[in-house]
Amino acid sequence: MNSALRTTILWFHAVGGVAWVGAATVFVIAASVVDVEGDEGLALVRRVAPAINRVGLGAMLFIVASGIVNIYLAGVMRDFAFSNSFIGLLFIKIVILAAMYVMLSMSWRTERSLGSADLAAAHGAARRLIILHAAIIGLGATALLMGLWLLGS
Repeated sequence: MNSALRTTILWFHAVGGVAWVGAATVFVIAASVVDVEGDEGLALVRRVAPAINRVGLGAMLFIVASGIVNIYLAGVMRDFAFSNSFIGLLFIKIVILAAMYVMLSMSWRTERSLGSADLAAAHGAARRLIILHAAIIGLGATALLMGLWLLGS
């Protein structure tokens, strides 16, 4: 097994996670700095949220694909005899990814409410988007740290 190939795929997998968490972080910071209760803040969230959701979707698909390749390569190297700690950590990471997917799905649905003529509903949607992306940040950071731990298993 080519060590350079495995290392490259591991780094690509990590970059996918960093892209998703980074995009969510930039969104939360930018939306928190402007007043989402004001017109300027709402306009920013309306403009940026669709792009952030697309980055999240692309990163999630990339994470799943590169994760499958990583598990396969790790299996080949270990004759598919994984330690209990490896399997446990992998299970937790999969649960975290599923939770992040739920948050992203909720974000996509909430995004539709941003265009509401009812400004109270639009402002509420903007606040929900900040909360959802903050949850994605927390979950994603946990998964990234667990990935480092998984490397040692």
